[in-house]
Amino acid sequence: MRRKFCWFMLLLGGACGLLSCLAPPEQPNGAQPYARLVLPEAIRLVALDNQTFDPRLRIKEIQITPGSHALRFAYAGNSQRHAGQQHDPFQFEVQAGHQYVFDART
Repeated sequence: MRRKFCWFMLLLGGACGLLSCLAPPEQPNGAQPYARLVLPEAIRLVALDNQTFDPRLRIKEIQITPGSHALRFAYAGNSQRHAGQQHDPFQFEVQAGHQYVFDART
């Protein structure tokens, strides 16, 4: 029993170590103006302008600089019909000090 527990802890530690390698996106520092994007559980941000992200990385909210951005999303919700579905880049203009809340609709 003790040996199984040790193997479980080793595997759990390895999985956590691999997930910590997923780099979060760069965000503006506190001195820069920014807009906040809030994403639901069912939406994964996979690209912001020219920067791509691993779709396993769960980004709940992100701060981005004001201006025009190209966003690419992937669906990660419960609908089997739409699972993993990605769309063309979405052109989005954001203003400093605003919060943009997205919602998944299937």
